[in-house]
Amino acid sequence: MKREIENIGFSWNSTAFRAGLVACTGSAGCKYAAADTKAHALQIADYLEARMKLDQPVNIHLTGCHHSCAQHYIGDVGLIATKVSVGDDLVEGYHVFVGGGFGARQQIGREMYRDVPADQAAPTIERILRAYLEHRADAGEAFGDFVKRHPADQLRSLFDAQTVI
Repeated sequence: MKREIENIGFSWNSTAFRAGLVACTGSAGCKYAAADTKAHALQIADYLEARMKLDQPVNIHLTGCHHSCAQHYIGDVGLIATKVSVGDDLVEGYHVFVGGGFGARQQIGREMYRDVPADQAAPTIERILRAYLEHRADAGEAFGDFVKRHPADQLRSLFDAQTVI
């Protein structure tokens, strides 16, 4: 059964990245969306899986517009699509939020970065997650708790200090 699933191009298992990945329909199926969120979500997962490991899931939500169908404000890491100026061109991109939550851990995510081109979203998230792994209080500290412990400017400094290849 597993082989048959893989033969048609699907996966039967999930990593800590894919387990918490949420994306709205995006520009592939929604006239309001400013980016192809589903394709970018898969690119982000592929990128992160090839470069790092997490010992617990982190929710990454990508939403294409102000309707927030993927609820980027409540993801551990949330991205809302926008058009970003790169030279004379407008490209797909995102504003990046961290620290959202729901239920007993409800919290609106805080904006960390604006106008990140889509091709830089995965490296940006990698820096965020590397800072979390390096600076969390202990191996059991959830991403949301890590973010709550730090003011926004300190978080941005921790994230920006990380290097990615």
